[in-house]
Amino acid sequence: MIDITLGDARLEPLLQQISEVAGHIHSYGWAEANAGNISINVSSLFTPEELDFKQLYLVSRAGSRYRQTALKPKENLLLVLSDKDQDIYQPSDAKPTSEWISHKCLQMQRPRFSVILHTHPAEIIALRQIPKLQDTKLLNRLLPEILPEFSLYLPEGIAMAPLCPPGSQELCDASSSALKDEKALIWSGHGLLSFSDDLDFALDYMEIIVKACRVLFLYPELLKLF
Repeated sequence: MIDITLGDARLEPLLQQISEVAGHIHSYGWAEANAGNISINVSSLFTPEELDFKQLYLVSRAGSRYRQTALKPKENLLLVLSDKDQDIYQPSDAKPTSEWISHKCLQMQRPRFSVILHTHPAEIIALRQIPKLQDTKLLNRLLPEILPEFSLYLPEGIAMAPLCPPGSQELCDASSSALKDEKALIWSGHGLLSFSDDLDFALDYMEIIVKACRVLFLYPELLKLF
């Protein structure tokens, strides 16, 4: 049982920030239907005793849409009190996104990042149609050449996991294997994830990656230079 609810005043600033970011994601066209999701470790807002020494996450609800989250965040998110073996939900009748399995394993693997943001930009999904761009070494040489801000914000580059069924343990394992120090991960043919301690920075990373990929598709002859 979780005594903390989404109405807790300590969550209010973050809920407002989620509302704003969700609105941007929808306006960018990165979240068709109920595509994409978010998880944020909010444990630092509460005492360990309040959480029974577990971790507390704010997570997209199953079936939620970013466009609805922008307007009514509390109705489209839930709290998940979690340890390795068990998850407890608040509200108790709510369910997390079907991709919670991947979010949870990445949250546990990368505890220095509290925010995981996932969206479906068309430019990222389209990369799978160019076999050459499934080579992350090439991608990480090409994108900084296209957009100088890339290296400023993402000096570690980006990682890529192969095509796997959404919401599967296979995708979770592939994501864990692909990531080292990167703050962004492409799910090949599926979408993009970014990692940060701040939701606005997570969105910044996505904006930079997607813009670089958009320029690449505007000028495909750039590929011939690499």
